[in-house]
Amino acid sequence: MDFEFTNIHRTSKVLISGAISNSLDRFKIRKLEGRPLYLPENGEVRPMKDREVLVAQKALARIFKAKPELRDLCLDQLNQSLRAPVNSLNATYIKNYILRDNKINVIVVFGGSSDREILKRLGINFPLLDMRCYDKNLNRQFYLQLEDVSNKRIIFEIEVGYYDKSGRILNLTESHNLICKKKHSRYANKHKITYAHDPRTDVIYTK
Repeated sequence: MDFEFTNIHRTSKVLISGAISNSLDRFKIRKLEGRPLYLPENGEVRPMKDREVLVAQKALARIFKAKPELRDLCLDQLNQSLRAPVNSLNATYIKNYILRDNKINVIVVFGGSSDREILKRLGINFPLLDMRCYDKNLNRQFYLQLEDVSNKRIIFEIEVGYYDKSGRILNLTESHNLICKKKHSRYANKHKITYAHDPRTDVIYTK
């Protein structure tokens, strides 16, 4: 699961889009689009009013003034969500998707502090696992770790190799580039990304 959002006030967020994929579906990804949601820190989550959408557009243009590519992508996604024929950007749709097939339901995110906060504000409460790629021995040998968010316990880890980076945590793209072997497999044509910062790309990389 992955969400694309921006801050509108100091403690509030605007949810623009997202993506989710059931583990039973190897490649199919559901894009979450619809009228953007206003997520206050305390208070009711609700669809944004037209005036608030204009404020969000101006905020995006200001925040990413020095990053025109990212600015344009976010503004374009905002407009796509407003024009979406089906509203899937809501807690009811996400919950129903997670609960399908009568399976044990666990949400998996990568470096998902923001995703976790958004799920909390949406009132979506399922067991949550968070992945990260971490240099635990300060030698640039990275481990893929899976954390149970409920008790902050690492329940699985595996060494994935060397990466030349000064920091101790790899982002999702760096982790994917280190780990993924798909380009050599018969599924390579299924593994094409759209663009950076598209939630579908993050879900593809996480899977």
